Amino acid sequence: MADRPQAAPVPQAPAVPAAVRPAGAAGSVTVREYGTRYLRISVRYHGDARFSWLRVPGPAHDRPQTAPSPAAGAALRRVDAAVADAASGAGSGAGEGSGAGRGARLALGERAAASESGERGGVVYRVPGAVSVARLLPSGDDTAYRLSVRALADLGRTLRQLHDVPWEFAEPVPPHHGVGRLLAWISGTAPDGDGARLRALAHDRLGARLWTRLTDWAVAAQEPPGRGGAVLLHGAPSTGWLVPSPAGDHSVLLTGEEVTGGDPALDLGWVLGELHELRSAAARGLGAAGQGPPVDYPAAAQALLAGYLRKEDAAAVVEALPAGTARAATLRLAVHMRDFASFVGWHEDLRNYADLLAETLDADGAPTLRW
Repeated sequence: MADRPQAAPVPQAPAVPAAVRPAGAAGSVTVREYGTRYLRISVRYHGDARFSWLRVPGPAHDRPQTAPSPAAGAALRRVDAAVADAASGAGSGAGEGSGAGRGARLALGERAAASESGERGGVVYRVPGAVSVARLLPSGDDTAYRLSVRALADLGRTLRQLHDVPWEFAEPVPPHHGVGRLLAWISGTAPDGDGARLRALAHDRLGARLWTRLTDWAVAAQEPPGRGGAVLLHGAPSTGWLVPSPAGDHSVLLTGEEVTGGDPALDLGWVLGELHELRSAAARGLGAAGQGPPVDYPAAAQALLAGYLRKEDAAAVVEALPAGTARAATLRLAVHMRDFASFVGWHEDLRNYADLLAETLDADGAPTLRW
């Protein structure tokens, strides 16, 4: 944006927007509930800035919610300890885009008790906030935006910490669930009505050449990495899994259900693809992003990249990103489009999203890296 505001340090205790601060209540109280046919999320407040996020499978959920293997879980806890150590020595003077300092803490999920989740089970996460960056970033609230940008820088640092860990565990690498859903949709084996309708539309809008490109990229993403081997991946990092503390002192990343190993480009591209989709939707007047207040998505993406690359400034560093990041970001765009049709339902805006996917594929994913 031509009038992009300059990033400024977040104070240690900023005024907390109303969207983040629930009204006080005695004992535990549910403050938010939302979801799709794939997953339902319930956020409860337990007092003293303590929240729990319960994720329960919906009727269209196609697999058990599984915890990481013991070895991968131990590695995640080591990464979280390293993040905590870095934060304790970082001080509070770093700005949103700083490459030095803290990262997002890993909130590892645990199996929910039957009293919490009912018959369908579920996974519960203990976190310091009620609202994720997915809601805060486009809210139009200046403090919420600054919390979000700083949280994205934290996320970048933590993803880099994860990717420094090679997948050298005895168990095989689990499949990447997002890519798996995309492949099932591409092949027509996913049993979903509106998803099938979108598949026919996307096949028509993309044409044979780009449909083949999408298929090839998705197949390659599920194959074991070549040179350098697989590293520890979050598996589905997103703004919806990233929860800042209302005090602005730290962020947490819900982690566990999607953990896998593979190419680091998959994790980084997953977040960049989401930000690219939001920026494009806002520019085209699509969905909530197109109807909401202006958002400086480039600054948000640059904070993520600066954190990941351990730099003060993310400008002109695209060549330093993992090879394949643009392709992974494009796959994320396709997965989200597919998930919306399958788990929320049909919306006419999906025609425009199919065109956006075609344009991004035709450019080899390059628009996802232009920040």
